[in-house]
Parts: sequence; C-alpha cells; structure tokens
Amino acid sequence: MGATNMKDLRQLLLPFFVNGTDRRSLQLFIALMSAVIAVSLGLMAWTVVIVNGLITHFLPADLITGLGVMVDFAGWLVQSRALAVFTLLSVLASGLAAWPLRGMDSRRRVAWLYVLGSFWLLLIVNAIIVLFTYFLRDLTDSFVARDVDGSRWGLVQVFVLLGVFVPAIYAYSFTKSAFANFWREAMTLRFFGGYLGGRFFYRISSTGSVDGIPIDNPDQRIAQDIDKFTEKSSELFFELVDSCVSAASFAVVLITIDAWILFYVLVYAAFSTGLIAFVGQKLVRLNYVQLRLNADFRYSLTRVRDNAESIAFYGGERSEWERGVDAFFAAIRNQYRVIRVSSAVKSISAAFRNFSGLAPYLLLWTVYFKGEIEFGVFTQVSIAFSVVTRAFSFIVDNFNDIANLLSNGQRLSEIGHGFDLSVRDLETGPSLFESHSAPEANLLAPGVMIHVESATLTIPNQERTLVRNLSLDLDQGSRLLLVGPSGCGKTSLLRMFSGLWTPATGVVASRGFRDGVIFIPQKPYVFSGSLREQLLYPDVDLDLNQEMMYSLLDSVSLSSIHQTLESSEEFIDWPRVLSVGEQQRIAFARVLLAKAKFVLLDESTSALDIPTERTVYQLLRDAGAGYVSVGHRSSLLTFHDSVLELDREGGWTIFAAHDYAFPQA
Repeated sequence: MGATNMKDLRQLLLPFFVNGTDRRSLQLFIALMSAVIAVSLGLMAWTVVIVNGLITHFLPADLITGLGVMVDFAGWLVQSRALAVFTLLSVLASGLAAWPLRGMDSRRRVAWLYVLGSFWLLLIVNAIIVLFTYFLRDLTDSFVARDVDGSRWGLVQVFVLLGVFVPAIYAYSFTKSAFANFWREAMTLRFFGGYLGGRFFYRISSTGSVDGIPIDNPDQRIAQDIDKFTEKSSELFFELVDSCVSAASFAVVLITIDAWILFYVLVYAAFSTGLIAFVGQKLVRLNYVQLRLNADFRYSLTRVRDNAESIAFYGGERSEWERGVDAFFAAIRNQYRVIRVSSAVKSISAAFRNFSGLAPYLLLWTVYFKGEIEFGVFTQVSIAFSVVTRAFSFIVDNFNDIANLLSNGQRLSEIGHGFDLSVRDLETGPSLFESHSAPEANLLAPGVMIHVESATLTIPNQERTLVRNLSLDLDQGSRLLLVGPSGCGKTSLLRMFSGLWTPATGVVASRGFRDGVIFIPQKPYVFSGSLREQLLYPDVDLDLNQEMMYSLLDSVSLSSIHQTLESSEEFIDWPRVLSVGEQQRIAFARVLLAKAKFVLLDESTSALDIPTERTVYQLLRDAGAGYVSVGHRSSLLTFHDSVLELDREGGWTIFAAHDYAFPQA
C-alpha cells in the first residue's frame, strides 16, 4: 500500500477519534490508543484479582482445582507488585488522556469509551480461552487415566466455564458491533453533510470528478461503502488486537512447554503470509473495479425506474436492455477475475490452515513418545499452536477482507477529497441559508439583487464561450426575458446569476436564498412526502396552516389536489402523481409562500397553458417580485420590461420588451 493510500486512510479514520487529520493528530491518536491499552490492562488485572477473591471465598476447594493457574496468576499479581504497577500505569494513562479528551466533542469521547470497553472485554474473553485450555488438559489426562471422579469434576468445571464464556463473548461481540454502528453513524453524517455542503453534490454532478479524479455513484459510496468500511474496519481492527493478545497469551503457554515450538510457528506464519500476499496482490485493484461495475449496473436499473414513462413512449426497452446487459456482463467478467485470484488465495489459506492441525503431531512426536509429556499437554499444545498460528497468520486469513476494505477506503477517500472530514459542523448538515454568493457580493448596492460586470461565461472544463463581456444590474423591480436559439447558453446564464457557475472573467455578485432569490427549473423538484412538505420545501419552518395552504393552491389553479386529499399530511409519491404542469405550479406556490424578492425562471411555464401562465406571472407582479425568465413564447413579452437576446457566438443584445419581436420560423 502506497504512502498516498496511507494518507487517505488517515483522513478517513482520524476524524472519528481526534479533532484533525494532520501528523500531530495522528500522534495524538497513537498516544490515546496507548493510554486506552494501559487502562484496559489495569482493569483486567483488577478483574482477575477480584474474580479470584470471589471464587476462593464462595466455591468449594475441590471445584477450584482446575482454577489453579488463575489462582497462581492472581497471587503473582499481588505478590510481585505487578498489580500496583498496572494500577499506576492505568491511573497515569487516564490522567494524560483526560486533558485532550476534554477538548473533544461527546461523540469522540464516546468512541474512546467503546474502544476501552472492547479492549477490556477482549482481554476477559482471551483469559477465559486460556483458562479453558488448562481445563481441557486436565480433563484429557483424567480420561486417559480412566479417572471417573476427576473426569466428572473436569466436565463440571468446563461447563461452568462455558457458562461464563457465553455472556462474556456476547458482551464483547455486542460492544464491538455497536462501536462499528456508532462509527458508521458519525462517518455517514460527515460525508452526507460534506456532500450537500457548499453545493459539492452539484460540482460532482456537473463535472463528474473531484480534483481530477472521476467520481461515479456518490450515492453508493455514502450509503453502502461507508457501511462496509466501518463494519469491516472495526472487525479487522479488533481481530488484529485479538490476534496480538492471543499470540501473547498462548506464546507463554508454548514457551513453558518448548520454546522451539514458538519459533516454528513464527517461521510458518511468515512464509504463509508472504506467499498469500504475493499471489493475491491483484485483488485490491480488482475489488475496486468490481464495486464500480456493480454500481454502474445498478444505475442502469435505476435509470429505467426513474424514466419509465419516457422509455415506454419511445419503445426503448431494447436499448435499455442492451445497455443494461453490457453493464451487467462487464461486472460478471471482472467478477470471474476476482474469483480466480480469490480462489487461489483461499486454496493456499486452506492448505496452511489444515496443515496447522497436523503440525503439533510433528513437533511433539519425539517428546510424546519418549514419555516426557502427557497427552493432555499434547491437547493443550494443539490448541495453543492453532491460536498462535492464526494470530500470526492474520493477513493470510483475512486477505480477501483486507482487499475489499482497501477498495472501499479508496472510493471513500476519493469523494472525501472535496471537503474536510474533520470539521464538526458536517454532522449537523448545511444551513438552509448557507450563502453561495460570489466573494464580490459586497459590491451589491442596496436593492440590487444581481450585479454582473464584464463577465465572460464559458462551459466548465471546455473552451466554448457562451456569453462575452456581459454587464447589467438587476433589482427587485427588474423583469428580464432571456431569449435566443437553443444551446446559446440561456440556462447557463441563469446558473451564473444564481452562483452555480462562476464566470471565466469579470465579476458576478448575487444574493442568496436568505435574501429572497429563488431559482425555478423547467422541471421542478418534487419528492415523495406530504403536500405540506412539498409546499414548504426547502424551508420547513415557515408558517403554513391549512387555510393558507388551500388558498395558496387555489391561487395557482391547484384546487383539485387538496380537494381529493384526505389530509395534507398524507404520504404520496408526488413525482408519479403530478403532471409536469402541476409540478410547475407547485414551484410557483413555493415562491409565493417564501415571499421571494427575485425569481430565476428557466422555462418554468413551458408546460402551462396561456391563461395559467398569465395567472402565475401576475401573482409574481402582485407580490412585488422581480424575475428573469427563459422562454420562447411571444406571450411572455407582456410580463417583462426588457429582453436579453443571446446568439451562439457569445454576443448579446438588450431590447425593450415592447420593441422586441421573436424571429419568425
């Protein structure tokens, strides 16, 4: 993995734990993680001592025989002053961690509590597993010796230990999974807030890239890739910690029997890991491509759903089939490549995993047949060897998951380049009144809504000039009609007026939604929800009682809608129910409800009949709103004072509305 990828992963991981993503933040993260480990070790030491005290006090002596290793360990903790050392380290670590944690928000502090709880429970689970090997050793020896009483007590102790193990593993699994879900919540809020903030979503939609990197399917990246990334990251992280703890715990067991066994395990794990990494190195790239191809196929299905009527009118089923099948088979072909490489990885992993069950027989062959160890020790070594081998073969056993994780991380880091993930405000989402005005907005004189000075507009990422050296001022009383041949840049000019596009040269300053400027596209945005939500969008805090709502709908000739509804709160799929003309009237109702001062209309009456068009424009005039309209009907001239005509060469001319005549076909 290259340095760039490591930096990208740091950008994804650190904001959840600390207040930044720079090198100092990384150092703080490492320091806090070290402190959490020290505190969890201190908690574990006290847990052993307390549990040992309770057991020796309440359980009969003959039931404690199998717990001798824990009793001895607890006694060693107290007598060797190790308990005092662990306690001192955990107290110091807690004190050092408390200061930086005070400057963090509650979400990050809760995240560290999750990590601490998971570490502590992980240590408890591993201690029970180690203790289980001693119980199993004694039980095996009792069976080999045909000791009925010893075997009976051994079984009782094993079942009692399992009764403790089940709730312990449940608590650990629950805490670990809750941590992953908590992380997903925070990460999704940050990405969703960044995606909507600063109109970043629009930049991706219009350019298809971030910092020159193509961005496909941002919806999948936020909704699915984050889920997979957080779940698999936390799972692999705790598995890695578990591997380290297991390796340390059972390495001690192996050393007490024969130190050479541990050496053989290390050589075995290093060889298997290197071989798997060499064979599976292509898997990361293939998985990344597979995620993109799967998303492309899903989008081909979504496109059919969203444009069902148009496709049906065109009879475009065959065309959609061909494009969808092409996307599907591209995903299938790449999946076969993934299968070939992953199958090789899995087969090698399976071979090493099965050989690890045979290895103890080879390693203990001599000492067992010489009678130097009992068969119970052989059983204990087999378990310890398996656990330590698994710990040191972490990469081998999880190579496919790691490859998938890196692919998810790469897709998230690409979209994350567009905003700062460490900013806390991302989790609260963008403000309704977030300003998107140009930096030159201070040039606006009182009453001026849009100021344009010597502006030249070109298509983003292209050299084609749409408008050259345009200068004008629009105030609340301005009523300007934009006309010109198709493709000359009328809608693009509205994008510049509203701040979506910036001019190549010159100055453009405009007021935003806060100051009463609203844009109405040719096909207004409606969504599934209640009628009240449709009218209030985007400002759901506006005052709108039922009487006002019905009066507003009547004014834009939508009486039939509220008359057929049982309730204004009824959930309805409005994009499917409303015609384009009705959707355009909903958009005008929103403008009137918001008391807009200036409206940008992009052929916003194209689906309305002439009388209704006359009605909605008169409503805007009566409300005292200025507007800029794009249109091709001569009937629009009546509602405008001036006309701005564009040509396809970047030229423009302003006429008085009463002097302008549309070109004859």
